[in-house]
Amino acid sequence: MDVFYENRKLAIECKSEVTDLSPLVHLHKELEIVYVISGKCVAYADKNSYILKPGDMFISFPNQVHYYKTVENGKYALLIFSPDIIYEYSSLISKSIPDRNCILSNEENELKSIFAKMSAADTEYNKLTVCGYINVLMGKILPLLNLKIADKNKTSAFYDIVEFCSNNFKNDITLETVSEKLHLSKYYVSHIINKRLGQNFNEYINNMRVSESLSFLRETDMKISDISEYVGFGTIRSFNRAFKTIMEVTPVEYRSSLNEIKN
Repeated sequence: MDVFYENRKLAIECKSEVTDLSPLVHLHKELEIVYVISGKCVAYADKNSYILKPGDMFISFPNQVHYYKTVENGKYALLIFSPDIIYEYSSLISKSIPDRNCILSNEENELKSIFAKMSAADTEYNKLTVCGYINVLMGKILPLLNLKIADKNKTSAFYDIVEFCSNNFKNDITLETVSEKLHLSKYYVSHIINKRLGQNFNEYINNMRVSESLSFLRETDMKISDISEYVGFGTIRSFNRAFKTIMEVTPVEYRSSLNEIKN
């Protein structure tokens, strides 16, 4: 199972109606909340899975591996935000894991109203308004969850590794590079990646490089050889091989299929 670490740029991302939840297995340092407006999906967090129906809500905490599978097409409210948004509790949330990641509709009947108000916020102070509703929302959610402190040393080392890799995967990065920069044994780095992400170091780096290449294939006319070099592959051959392994098509086939859809 390939796991992608998202290095997000925005402190708040709020979408009132999305139809496709990401099937990409990923994690990031932000919280992610999905509220089901209609339809049905399965949400996964670490080793747990939850069937979500209208009115249910899913929340993943910082550095929890999560993804989604659609069961019935529908609409979802999506909210991704930094723990720093939560006044006085950001430190606790950043180092904690909840005992469960799902809030059912019959447990908290104000969720629908809060998401509706958040979606309707449309003023020059929109970010401030959404920030306020996020705090109200978390004030409703946190009492329903039992938080446990994650292993600080393991969590810290894991976060340091994935953050370093996410910032340097375009360069000539190796286990030795990560080991030297973070003052960790290369065997320990390899062990953490294998245990938490289910893949070896080279697979992890190639996965990030291929994921980075997708937006350039979709949204630009850059030559594939230039994209290959930009995202960190030494040769176009190694790019094609890694891309085919992960995406099951070549970069040329991927771009061609997108052009056919656009036409």
